[in-house]
Parts: sequence; C-alpha cells; structure tokens
Amino acid sequence: MDDIEMARPKGLLIPFDKFVILDILPPEQYKNVLTKMRQYVEHGKEPEGLEPIEQVAFESLRSFMDENIKTYQRSILAHREAGRKGGRPKKTDENQKVFDDNQTKPIGFFEKPNETKRPLKYKVQSTTDTKVSDSSSAEALPPTPKSRFSPPDVETVKNYFAEKGGTEGQAIRFHAYYESNGWKVGRNPMKNWKAAASGWISRDREQQPNKPAPGNTSRSAADVYADIFKGVI
Repeated sequence: MDDIEMARPKGLLIPFDKFVILDILPPEQYKNVLTKMRQYVEHGKEPEGLEPIEQVAFESLRSFMDENIKTYQRSILAHREAGRKGGRPKKTDENQKVFDDNQTKPIGFFEKPNETKRPLKYKVQSTTDTKVSDSSSAEALPPTPKSRFSPPDVETVKNYFAEKGGTEGQAIRFHAYYESNGWKVGRNPMKNWKAAASGWISRDREQQPNKPAPGNTSRSAADVYADIFKGVI
C-alpha cells in the first residue's frame, strides 16, 4: 500500500456544530466515543464494543473523520509534487549578493515621494452592491446581531414531533426534560432544539425493539438507564 494512504493526521478536526449528538451522551460514553474516534483517525482502527447510542454518534461523524484523513493525505501529495518541480530556488552566492544589494540600494523611488495631507481613502464594500466604492470617511458597519436561542413552548414541540413522525408523548417528555435542566445539552446551552428533538425521536425508534414484552418485567440495568436518559421513565 502506498505510504500516503498510510499517513494519518496529527489531530482530530470536527466542526463544533457536529458535537450536538456527542453532547447528549453521559460523560463516560462521551469519553469512550471520542477515544474510538481518535483511534480511527490516528490508526485506522474500526470501533469495537460500542453501545447502540455510542455507535450512532460515531457513525454520524465518520464522514467528517474520513474527510479529515483525505485532506491530510492530499496535502502530503501536494508537497511532494511541489518538491518534484523544484520548489523554492536554492540559495546561491549570486542570489545572496542581489538580495544584499536590494537591501542597501532598493529599487524604486530615487527621491522621497511627495507628502500629502489628503485623508486616506478606504475601500468600503457595499452590502447591496458588488462594486467597491471609495470613501474618505468610512465607518465600520454595525455587526449583525446573532439570533439568541428561544426555548419553544410545548405546543410548538408537539407540532415538530408530529412532522417528524414522533408521538405527542415523546414531545411532552422532551419538553419536560429540557425545561427542567434549563435547555442545556450536557453542560452547554442548547443552540438548536430541533436537532436535539430529531435525535430524541431517532433514539426512541432504535430503542423500541428493546422494550420488554407485556408481562415481562426482567430488564437489565442498562435498559432501565437508557429509558431514564431518554425520558421514558
């Protein structure tokens, strides 16, 4: 196998907005998934022994890890191609002499340029036109205000769950859970409640086959914990 295909990045680059699904994991599962992600990017090792919700989190970020690896390998290949074409010219005595002469006798103005008292002009990019205009009194444009998170009411959550194929009971549990913890994902304030709701619905669907049959009260501690985490219990 070509050594470039064996090359691995020196770090793990994952966009912040892709951590939404990781933030809903308990600390131990969060750490376990990150460890498996590092092993995958650094050594190409496929994850083993992941719980269902951990596997979902890992697979949702696999494409970004693969792109991370490919980008690193492409950069190595580009550097090699540049090296074959010569790259930066080697330093020689003649090149050094030309450089030293330019430092003591720079090529350009023979005299100092005429000073001017005219105010400097700045290029200002119009927000409605693609042309760049000159302005002697350019002012900084006011920053665009960022939209702040506003918690949804329970009716809004019910409507969204209905659109996504969820149930009213799921919507009520979702709203009650995040209303009680101040609308936080892990330790961080929630930014997109719809993304969290979609994950909630998906986890409910995945765990549905694992619910015990009527009259069967034998359940593992892991199953009970999973239901508590989802808000089923």
